[in-house]
Amino acid sequence: MSATRSTPTGRRPRALVTGGAGFIGSHLVDRLIADGRDVLVVDDLSTGRPSNLAGEARLEQLDVATADLDRVVRTWRPREVYHLAAQSSVPRSIDDPARDFAVNDSGTQRIASASRAGRVDRLIFVSSGGAIYGETPRAASERNRPAPISPYGVHKLAAEGHVARAGLPFAIARPSNVYGPRQAAGLEGAVVAAFVDQALGSGSLTIHGDGRQSRDFVHVRDVTDALLLLGRPETPSGRWNVSTGRAITIGQLAAIVERAAGRSLGRRVAPRREGDVRRSAISSARLRTLGWRPSIDLNAGIAELIGARRAF
Repeated sequence: MSATRSTPTGRRPRALVTGGAGFIGSHLVDRLIADGRDVLVVDDLSTGRPSNLAGEARLEQLDVATADLDRVVRTWRPREVYHLAAQSSVPRSIDDPARDFAVNDSGTQRIASASRAGRVDRLIFVSSGGAIYGETPRAASERNRPAPISPYGVHKLAAEGHVARAGLPFAIARPSNVYGPRQAAGLEGAVVAAFVDQALGSGSLTIHGDGRQSRDFVHVRDVTDALLLLGRPETPSGRWNVSTGRAITIGQLAAIVERAAGRSLGRRVAPRREGDVRRSAISSARLRTLGWRPSIDLNAGIAELIGARRAF
């Protein structure tokens, strides 16, 4: 366990965020900077964008699967490392499991090792609730046995082990399906982004399967709130689900998007995708004991997304 590092007079505490130019990562970077952190972002920009980053953030374009992470941590000397860099597409993990392993398993092992060598005060890892638990007929708690059904889920679960055994205070976040601004369609859990694109484009929503598969959708701002809470030194080490605790079907989600769009939207049925679970329900009861609550209603969140896109 590392000793708490003091910050020299006149210097702001530092944080390192891998994957910080991506969807969740860039929102986290914004909040860390607003909270008085100097932030270094490590991102290979395969899905992240420099335009997502606030001007105060520093960026190193590096691949966590191959980069000299020991050098990065040793030079930057962060108090906290937030590890979000990932290959985040379930279909891509099936098509190229070796690359998924290199980034999600090996890359996490490498950042955990570098954090330990650099005597980081706390390591926070964003895993995946939906992919880790697999099929959940009832809302899964952290006590449920993981049952991943895709290479993505298998490698994320292995990555959790690397974080837990690094010998540092740690927190593993297991979010449900995250949505919100800056999300790109095509990545894990990005059906909201896909539906919004389709609603404002072709006007026809593509549903993979019969639409009765269920998901728990949580807004990225609520996830960012959770990550900041998990980054506090007084938060116990362990695994923490981040979810609303309310699952809805993809068919119901389509109806919400239609109402927010204010017009009738067609439906197009596509084949069910390999690696998709039928039911994903996750309980955030443990996280709520720390005072966290989801604050953004799904209807309001989607209406905000569509309104912002129309105004752009």
